[in-house]
Amino acid sequence: MATGRATAKLILCGEHAVVYGEPAIAVPFSQAVIETEVLPTNQKTKFSSAFFTGDLDNMPPILFGIKEMVEAILTKIGTEPVLIRVLTEIPIGRGLGSSAAVAASVARALFAYFKQELTDEALLEFVNQSEKIAHGNPSGIDAVTVVTEKPVWFERDLALETMHFHEKLFLVVADTGIPSETRAAVADVGRLLETQPKKFKPMIQELGNISREIRKQLEGEADIQQVGKAMNAAQAILEELTVSDASLEKLIHVALQNGAAGAKLTGGGRGGCMVALVSSKKQAESLVKALHEAGASEEWIFTIGEGTHESNSGSSHQYSAY
Repeated sequence: MATGRATAKLILCGEHAVVYGEPAIAVPFSQAVIETEVLPTNQKTKFSSAFFTGDLDNMPPILFGIKEMVEAILTKIGTEPVLIRVLTEIPIGRGLGSSAAVAASVARALFAYFKQELTDEALLEFVNQSEKIAHGNPSGIDAVTVVTEKPVWFERDLALETMHFHEKLFLVVADTGIPSETRAAVADVGRLLETQPKKFKPMIQELGNISREIRKQLEGEADIQQVGKAMNAAQAILEELTVSDASLEKLIHVALQNGAAGAKLTGGGRGGCMVALVSSKKQAESLVKALHEAGASEEWIFTIGEGTHESNSGSSHQYSAY
């Protein structure tokens, strides 16, 4: 048996705009991990997960990206049929990069099973191949963050930059419990840009400027109120782009009403998760309780910046991105 692991990711800012060349910031969300086991089998290659168990040939459309990646890897290095068993802790379809994390963990496990070296460059190529099938026109930020497991500044077609956050920031993530419609949301934004470019192209550019402002803050002496203000401005634009929804906006409203400096959706939107910036661990714990009472299905606390803390109990967790 061989295993492969990969962590989730969280987009702080720049989602959707990153598809059109604007920058985004993402961090690995290591509280959520996917692990894959590969074992020998005497039958056809099989795939087992929470959503499907059976022959590779019978995998459902939602897993076509993983299916094609597995077939490509087995064609390249495989010499025998295997059982691929995915064990996941990442909520699917929540904007946390679950599909990229599954792809990375599966690829790592397969290469480990067949005792072949897997470089980051090769892994990134396999994950991107899977993501294109899963999401249609992905930016690539999920794949890069999952593969490198570092905070990244990402601009399409430009060199990747890793980031260092010098001020400790506390964030709270809450899951609406509703799967995000990433592929449809990306396609709909594309149609808006095509049919009404004068209205919507400036919004995409402004999302890029918001990412630049947040980077300036995070790599310097961060002003929490300024970062929060930027997050709120991003959320307003994402609502105009039709990628938010009532489930997200309810939790965002609760966060702002409970003292968050800023709050916005994270990832594809239309369900999935939101992220809020708060000033302290105590405030984060209070906000987790308020979000849970408001109907969030799961909540996490994590930090960005210098220093680490012990994990919180219950449904909240902590993560240090640096």
